[in-house]
Amino acid sequence: MPRVGFVFVLVTGMSLFAAAARASCVVTNQTGYEFVVSSGNSPNQKVAAHATTTIEAGKISGKSPEGRTISGSCKEGARLVVLEKNGVPLLLPKK
Repeated sequence: MPRVGFVFVLVTGMSLFAAAARASCVVTNQTGYEFVVSSGNSPNQKVAAHATTTIEAGKISGKSPEGRTISGSCKEGARLVVLEKNGVPLLLPKK
């Protein structure tokens, strides 16, 4: 029975580690728009309006259903924010 517990802990730990490795940039969206974002090798990642989420590191390209776009890039562990300035959503480094 202890062997089953060890295997469960090992598999769970590996799953959490793999999820953390894939989603390595934190994005805070402070606009009223939801964006569908492609970054790194992961397409169709959603960044909801007024929410914080994680996405894969790399080049970022996103579009809202209203036709608004964002683009940029992030490195491992980066924190980004989506702000709206003069009606244009901007992807910026978080200060």
